[in-house]
Amino acid sequence: MELNPRRGLSLALASALSLSVLVAPDALAQSSASGQPLGQSDASSAGVEASSLSSASLMEGPLGDLAFGTHVFGGSSGSSQALGSSTVDIADTFPDPNAPAAEFVSLVHERDNLWTLTVYSPSMQREITNDLVLPEGGPDNTTPRPTYYLLGGAGGGGWTGAGGAPDFFKDKLINVVTPRGAVGSQQADWAHEDPEMGIYKWSTYLAKELPQLIDEMFYGNGTDGIGGMSMSGGPALHIATMDDRFKVAGTYSSCQSTTGVLGQPFASSTVRFYGGDPANMWGASSDPAWAEHSPMLNLEDMRGIKLFAAASRGVPTETDEEVKDSPMPALVVDEQFAYACSRAFVDNARDAGLDIDWYEFDEGTHNWGLFRRQLPETWKTIGPALGVE
Repeated sequence: MELNPRRGLSLALASALSLSVLVAPDALAQSSASGQPLGQSDASSAGVEASSLSSASLMEGPLGDLAFGTHVFGGSSGSSQALGSSTVDIADTFPDPNAPAAEFVSLVHERDNLWTLTVYSPSMQREITNDLVLPEGGPDNTTPRPTYYLLGGAGGGGWTGAGGAPDFFKDKLINVVTPRGAVGSQQADWAHEDPEMGIYKWSTYLAKELPQLIDEMFYGNGTDGIGGMSMSGGPALHIATMDDRFKVAGTYSSCQSTTGVLGQPFASSTVRFYGGDPANMWGASSDPAWAEHSPMLNLEDMRGIKLFAAASRGVPTETDEEVKDSPMPALVVDEQFAYACSRAFVDNARDAGLDIDWYEFDEGTHNWGLFRRQLPETWKTIGPALGVE
């Protein structure tokens, strides 16, 4: 899990994020210890009204719009500007509704309930490797079941190692799929082929190509969920709007915005760190395509989908795990950034009347020690939405 992309944030921005996290009201922390969601239907039982999050957030209103809304970061000057005219064909950044299914290549048993599934993606014109967690019985289990697409971070990895997904899902009747290789991609359909990344059509792959194959070969019932950590959280929400099969979608310590003076640099930095050109993804920084792919600005598209968001205030704890390329202070800021963005998103989603659960943690920095704690808590939302115990 590479965390360096967040190091592009200036010290001033990091200080602002730290302030927004550390002064969060005590009432919001009442869910932290138990991990209970603060959803619209159960907010009173958790000791806080859903509206209290909005009234207390420092990232609402004009400040939230500046940070994660309709403005973009204006280059080296640090100024902001409004979104401008289109420099790409926005249609090229969305999946073809009639995209064909991925093509089966191989299935290799790794251990216990974990398999490696390799398929050919017609849109990306190459083979893609996927971690596949199957229920008891493996490929011989013919019982129809939902599928949960669990996306990794900017480094293109997955949840089957330190994330603990195989162990968590071993007694559940569900397929769990984590594609590998979406390095610095924003899980997006890029407008242009990139010299470093090649052809990137990850939204097409996740919304159209791969689900068709999973349904056919592994008895998927077409009732699916999708969630993503870090870089992939916001894209998971966006991809969920691209096909009716997705009934639940959410984020693990992520930012749900691709615009604003904080959201846009975060998204573009995950591309640049791995050698890609963000202009090949969605055009110039002021291109409307950036707004078209921002969950923060497209809330209405998520109506009818059960949503969740999880993040921590970033206080270090004994369950944190070392990350080789990031010292602890960076992991704190990374998580506080995710917290501030998620708080703003939850505010806006609730104001829009969407069905969203908020899982807040007091402790935990941006590492697998936290993500591994978030997964079972968010299952309180995912399981019921998919009809899986």
